[in-house]
Amino acid sequence: MTNEEQAKMKMLGGVCVCLTDNAEVYADDAPFQTIAAKTIADTNAVVLASTAAEANNKGFSADKLIAKNEACTLGEQLCARSKVKLNIIGNQTLSQALNGTFSFYYKAADAVCASRLMSVYNVMNTNQALITTEYVTTAQLATFLGKINNYTLLTGTTTNAHTASPALTTEFKNELKEASADIEVIKQLAKPYEETNTLFFNALKGACKIPPVTVRHTPVNITLTDSITLVLLPDVKGTLSKTKELGLSNSLGIMPYTDVSAGLAMATFALPGYITGIKPVRIIRGAINTFAFALVPGVMTAEMEAAITAKVDAFNTAQAAKKAAKAAKEKARRDAKAAKAKL
Repeated sequence: MTNEEQAKMKMLGGVCVCLTDNAEVYADDAPFQTIAAKTIADTNAVVLASTAAEANNKGFSADKLIAKNEACTLGEQLCARSKVKLNIIGNQTLSQALNGTFSFYYKAADAVCASRLMSVYNVMNTNQALITTEYVTTAQLATFLGKINNYTLLTGTTTNAHTASPALTTEFKNELKEASADIEVIKQLAKPYEETNTLFFNALKGACKIPPVTVRHTPVNITLTDSITLVLLPDVKGTLSKTKELGLSNSLGIMPYTDVSAGLAMATFALPGYITGIKPVRIIRGAINTFAFALVPGVMTAEMEAAITAKVDAFNTAQAAKKAAKAAKEKARRDAKAAKAKL
């Protein structure tokens, strides 16, 4: 269940309480009685559907999703390097047995992903003499195997809905949609009460508001590596617009953020001995966002630092302008609505 869905269910529960506590107010209002009864019945159906869907979930695990990302990121890099060497020596058969595309592993179901990762590990490990340590080292393969095992052994799943019975999740969403539609009807039929029973009208109006979604993204994870050696980089300092958190990659090369707003953001990555990186990323609300970035070894000059700063400033200025324009448009809409109400 998403944060928005939870918020809507909380709103529906509040509306039902308000309707039940004030049943005498609309006792002689047949149309309102009908929609009130329908809203309460539809909300009960939503609760039952959500309970069934949650009971059918396989058990989402953020730790497993992070472990999957780590294993797939390293797998993609090692496969790509191995394929370069195998193509050089003309061994297309082995080269084609590997895949250097991150999505080939990461977007697959958990069991399929684990199987594919083990398959490519076995190919690289068995043929390390052909690939040579100049392209893939024994230590890198050992690290890769460790990440595969860590991912495989973790309990839980990286998805929520039980793939064997998606109908239960679909049923919940349909029931929630139906109950949410009831609220729009209630808002229309409640308008006369603004004059005849202000207390009831204001209570119902407040209950019909969807509470704010306080948790947006947990977490955002960015994996940092050396573009040449593929080594995971700890202690990389980062910034990410849409959050006040300052990023710092851990010993696994992962830079986590826990409170990020949705939309387009600009990320920067800095580490002594490397060229400061900059990357636009689109944050999706309600999802665990994972990204990867490879830092290029080198020395930053004053001109390069200035260029990075200019890009970030230009991005932030453009985003602020969009936000201001949106706010102005919303204010104009509210003002027009208020003026119309006074007529």
